[in-house]
Amino acid sequence: MIFKRKWYFLVFALFLSTSFFGSLSAQVSGYESAYPSAYLLGLSSSGVVTKNAMGSMYGNTAFLSNQTKHIVDGGVNGSYANPKVSPLYLSGALYYSYSDSLGFGFRGKPVFLRSFPADERFSNYAFQGFVSWKWNEYLSFALHLGPGVSGRMGGYSSYSWNVSASTAFQYGNFRLGVILESPGSYRFDKYLGSEKLKERLPERLLVGLGYKITESVDLQIEGHRTFFERSQISVNGGENSFAYPVRTMYAGNIGLAIGKIESFQFLTGLGREFRADSTLRGFYTASLGIAGSIFPSEIGEGYLYSVSLQRSGLSVPEREGAETRFAAQIQIQFQ
Repeated sequence: MIFKRKWYFLVFALFLSTSFFGSLSAQVSGYESAYPSAYLLGLSSSGVVTKNAMGSMYGNTAFLSNQTKHIVDGGVNGSYANPKVSPLYLSGALYYSYSDSLGFGFRGKPVFLRSFPADERFSNYAFQGFVSWKWNEYLSFALHLGPGVSGRMGGYSSYSWNVSASTAFQYGNFRLGVILESPGSYRFDKYLGSEKLKERLPERLLVGLGYKITESVDLQIEGHRTFFERSQISVNGGENSFAYPVRTMYAGNIGLAIGKIESFQFLTGLGREFRADSTLRGFYTASLGIAGSIFPSEIGEGYLYSVSLQRSGLSVPEREGAETRFAAQIQIQFQ
């Protein structure tokens, strides 16, 4: 009789642990890369090869080394599904142009997000100081360093260092951009109320090619490698990891900007993103956006805006993960 009771207890404990880690796996593996600005959302872009300052402020800041003006930028983004609206995620950045080849800045931006379902909501933010400098006529570099913090059910994590480096190569109308990022490791002392959770977020390698077709048409193509195999999770001291198929680690997009930011610009993009959840489904994205100057003849030049929409999960029901994202951004450039 005692043996049977022990046997039932072991089966019950195994069931609970399997259910818990299954739910935990869905939450930890379900996040995807964020679009921290409306300009980037309109291109379905990470900003690795976006030369325009409305995108490069949150992406590859090495392109800012050619910027001769100081910049103040702020934005907000969110999403809609099922039919619910996510929290609004804020972003902001400052840039000081020290010379024609050197600049310093600070930015706060979301790195990874998950808005739906609500009980699996996740956000990871980085607050980085950065420096960008021009090595020569063609090559520029940037370094970014600062604390990051994650949010899950039960509150926020301890901080961890987010570090990244980027480079930009420009030759004529052609440009190349590369970013390598390490988001850090985070600890939750009251996850789900009483659990202790530690997680290491995956590093990312981003590569992009851009080409200025005409004075008013700019094309960019990006590819991303997220090193999910390096992500780790520990619950109450127990080490756990999840197997990810190789196909879940690659994503990419193509974006097109038509017009000039000094007047009016039309943005559009198509992308492919992966959420390494239990279904292992890829999501196609389609974006539309606009950008331009705010009443330049009335208030002067240097006041810019961008508004964008994106559908993530084309031909996929919202109950299976599709959502509509929206973002708005304002930037001020001055000397």
